[in-house]
Amino acid sequence: MRNKILFCLVFLTSLSQANQNSSLEEITIQAFPLSNEISTDLSNNPTPSADSAEVLKRMPGANANGNGPITSIAQYRGMFGDRISVKLDSAPTLTGGPNAMDTPLSYAPSGLLSDLVIYRGITPVSQAQESIGGHMVAKLNRGSFTQSQELNTSGYAVFQQNNNGQQANTDIQLVNANNQHKISLLGSYNEGDNFSAGDNKTVTGTQYQRERYDLAYESKTSTNEFLIFAGRHNVANSGTPALAMDIINVNTDMAGLKLSSDLANNSVFSELNLAIAWANVNHGMDNHSLRKQPPMTMKYRHNQANAENLSWSLDTLLPLTASELKLGIDSNRQTHDSLITNPTNDHFEVNNFVDSERDSLGVFAELNGNHHSWDYQVGYRHNRIELNSATVGAMGMMGSDMDMNNNVCSAMHDCANELANAFNQADRTLNHNTNNLVVKLNRALDKDTALSIDLGIKQRAPSYRETYLWVPLSITGGLADGRNYVGNLNLKPETSREINLGLSKSKANFSIQPQIFYRQIDNYIQGTASTDLAVNSLSNLMAGSPALAYSNTNAEIYGLDTNWNLSINNQWSADGVVSYVRGKRTDVKDNLYRIAPTNARISVNYQSAQLPLEISVESIIYARQKHVASYANESQTAGYGIVNLSAQWTVNNQLQVRSGITNLFDRYYANHLNSVNRNGGSDIAVGEVIPGMGRTLYVQAKVEF
Repeated sequence: MRNKILFCLVFLTSLSQANQNSSLEEITIQAFPLSNEISTDLSNNPTPSADSAEVLKRMPGANANGNGPITSIAQYRGMFGDRISVKLDSAPTLTGGPNAMDTPLSYAPSGLLSDLVIYRGITPVSQAQESIGGHMVAKLNRGSFTQSQELNTSGYAVFQQNNNGQQANTDIQLVNANNQHKISLLGSYNEGDNFSAGDNKTVTGTQYQRERYDLAYESKTSTNEFLIFAGRHNVANSGTPALAMDIINVNTDMAGLKLSSDLANNSVFSELNLAIAWANVNHGMDNHSLRKQPPMTMKYRHNQANAENLSWSLDTLLPLTASELKLGIDSNRQTHDSLITNPTNDHFEVNNFVDSERDSLGVFAELNGNHHSWDYQVGYRHNRIELNSATVGAMGMMGSDMDMNNNVCSAMHDCANELANAFNQADRTLNHNTNNLVVKLNRALDKDTALSIDLGIKQRAPSYRETYLWVPLSITGGLADGRNYVGNLNLKPETSREINLGLSKSKANFSIQPQIFYRQIDNYIQGTASTDLAVNSLSNLMAGSPALAYSNTNAEIYGLDTNWNLSINNQWSADGVVSYVRGKRTDVKDNLYRIAPTNARISVNYQSAQLPLEISVESIIYARQKHVASYANESQTAGYGIVNLSAQWTVNNQLQVRSGITNLFDRYYANHLNSVNRNGGSDIAVGEVIPGMGRTLYVQAKVEF
């Protein structure tokens, strides 16, 4: 570890000799006092994809795991899934499906967002209950108040068509507002068919349909701001070729409110913030309706998953002599159910999650101030996580194990009954107490350069999946490694000890913000070979291989990332992102699964001096990934590079036309973060990494009123 920290210091020292610019047009950086937020402005820089997770690839250290066209999972610096905190505005997102088909960012179509924010470095304790892997906020574009008392109607409509897969996106915003009141209505519809990869290969099972609506009322006075909202999210008949099942439906209702009050003249506290949010998910999936080569009817499976959560947070700010203290309390109560059936056999049933509860209550204190040219933030958080589950069971599981030598169980239903009985007799009421400590320091080295140092200890308690999955199934929260897993009632919380060093250097024509980081994670939760004979017997019968049990291991993750911007003159500019991350097990010799290879994005931009025209040429480069996880039989992937072109014509104040070509040279490539195909009947073989889209022409029109 000492050598790695020395390398970090040498690297940052060498970069401090560079020059740097003001701000990026596409990405906005906010320095330490605003917690190192980095955001992509989607209202002015739209993406050709309806999947907002694609936006992460523009941002240093961030990426996305691809399981389907609208089900990408956010990744940041080698961590993803339950380790990443994602909020939709102030509301924690709820993933209803046990395999994360309704990923957090799937609830935020890119066309409805004003921006997507990442808290770069170590996340402040005030921003999220559990953020061991990072924190992101997707902000809906609900419009703005006006400067007048008269009500004014405004909004936009965006229409986009892609030739590859006949993908179409429609996004609408309608706002009626004055200087104190605002009503906004957002609507989005996205659909697509199977797309083609390079070399004209069709990727079957990549069709999708999604609708998203949001209705909100906001008011503000000189001292108060109030928001109340309700939303609806519908997905139907959408493929997830990396998973064992496809989406038949996701129907989610959402509602909440937020109140901010300025107390400066009435209290020792200067402000008070309250947020409440609720969500309910009804999610159906199966392995036969959308598959080109479905299994035999006796192996038809339908999984009905339901989930609900209620979250709230309350915080206040206490001004002190030379600093300010933020105090808060927050809660998130979740319930999950999942029932697997066979629509052709009324006697088959697996209750794999029954009233699985995960309730968290947190308190935090965060001190911000300045001392001898150093800005500082010191935060502490304590969380209490309580888990519980009702009794489970299964019936109608047929098949016998011809290879059992120890006579543990001779048939599938015997194994299932044994595992269910053991689970039901165990103590399923579990409690975890976690602690988080974050210290953030920032100071100016000169008028153009700032240094930041983040130190932190972050903890994450096990998820309900990792704890209560009593029967071996390929339920992994989107991990998508094709293996069967079984839960563990004895899991300990993960503990990450982190250091993050960063520079921000800015000149009139060049800017760069490199950061380097190291994490040592104790009790890292990962699958290891199960030693339970009944579990392995059942897994062999169902999948032809033994199961992996969620277990506590040890790991480390380290790397560096940066973004930069160069203004050449009034017409020409360039910007880019470079990210490197390495993840390893430290208790055994192995690599962590699904880690992004070294990658870079470089964009050269031209803005005409005579015409309202902007043109961009973008190069995306990914290195080979040879550091793969042997426990998951992960395959190495080759490096690649693709080129994208885009142009935007501002016709007038009401109309913008944007067009482009992605993957200009129709390169066949496979992003390492795209998992392997499990859908037969495709030009992509089962077990082959799902490739990226081939050459795609898109046209987009935005009408503002």
